[in-house]
Amino acid sequence: MKTVTNKQSNLFSSTTKKYPPLGLKRMQLVSSIDELDRFCSDVLKTSKYVAIDTEFMRHNTYYAKVCLIQLAFQEGKNKRILLIDPLVKDINLKPLENLLINEKVTKVIHAGRQDLEIFLNLFNVLPIPLFDTQIAAMVCGKGEQESYENLVKNLLGKQVNKAYQFTDWTKRPLSDEQIKYASEDVSYLCDLFESLEIELDELGRSAWIIEEIEKLTDKTNYNTKAIYSLKKIQSISGNNHFKNSVAILLDFRESLAQELNLPRNHVIRDTIILKLAKILPKNTSELEKLKIFSSKIKDASSYYSRILEICAKQRMLNEQKPNVSANTKMDEYTINIITLLKILLKLKCTELGVPSKLIATTKDLEIIATHKKPDVAALKGWRQEVFGFDALRLKEREIALSVGKNSIEIVEIK
Repeated sequence: MKTVTNKQSNLFSSTTKKYPPLGLKRMQLVSSIDELDRFCSDVLKTSKYVAIDTEFMRHNTYYAKVCLIQLAFQEGKNKRILLIDPLVKDINLKPLENLLINEKVTKVIHAGRQDLEIFLNLFNVLPIPLFDTQIAAMVCGKGEQESYENLVKNLLGKQVNKAYQFTDWTKRPLSDEQIKYASEDVSYLCDLFESLEIELDELGRSAWIIEEIEKLTDKTNYNTKAIYSLKKIQSISGNNHFKNSVAILLDFRESLAQELNLPRNHVIRDTIILKLAKILPKNTSELEKLKIFSSKIKDASSYYSRILEICAKQRMLNEQKPNVSANTKMDEYTINIITLLKILLKLKCTELGVPSKLIATTKDLEIIATHKKPDVAALKGWRQEVFGFDALRLKEREIALSVGKNSIEIVEIK
């Protein structure tokens, strides 16, 4: 295995001397399996958690290129920080993979979905157990998507320097400032975890984050084809034939973007996808008129047969199924129930100091209003206790909402 170059090693040593406020017992920039293995072993021996952050580049590729992996944990009054250089040729990251799936140690991240995607692509595993400080902050009533910078400032009284967030992390050697930035980010993450863990316990809301964390550690939620298609289709108006055509073409583009490791719109632009779905070309000449692929795609014509096959199948399906409008209207009574449920949800969230999306979505409210036996997250677990029971009672006219002196009030109906 390769070890850290002398230039990198000296650079890092100077960094520890130059920036003592971090209060570190030892800070390392490594590229050898032995150093990584020792650090991961020490985490397992002495800590219940490890903070994790990454620096990556994703400008002209589909997949993120990870350039630095930062780990940290508290050891006594000091912190141990490890910066891993994944750009070293043939580096062995097996000790890190083992640490990520070790259930004895909690992995701490902040808004870490992209970090988790990186680990899923590297190891085909997701870290467990997990603690996301952004989710924890939301549960504690500190905003729906509180930024790392604001959280550090408000909870720790520290100022995060984000000047190096968008620097080129692929270049070596890393500068003193880049190393300081990367080290501080993961160092503060330890403090946020310990602070939020105490606050969750005091509020009695530790169980509230479990379901949100489970979503992050469910591999099916990283099916980018399904997620991207669903988001796009929800924002598109039209009949079912058109939406189904958009869906299948988006799936094709997603597969091709992954295959070529290019951003989606570097393959086929959204506007072209919509034109294809509307026209469903029958031959190559019709495809060529649309100028489907971007200039970044070499031998674009080699993909024409796949698109024509998709269009042919979609035309056949369209002929077999009735063309029903996707925009169904609700009756006025149902709309009124949903409106009352929204008011009740806002009332409950104001009392708890949390964003409404944490408890129920608009889709949840629609299902509660229209189904005899609704099956939604808002009617389960802790959500049922703080909102679900009263939502059903409101629907069944067991309670009403009334204008009080200073707020909306819940009134029992006898």
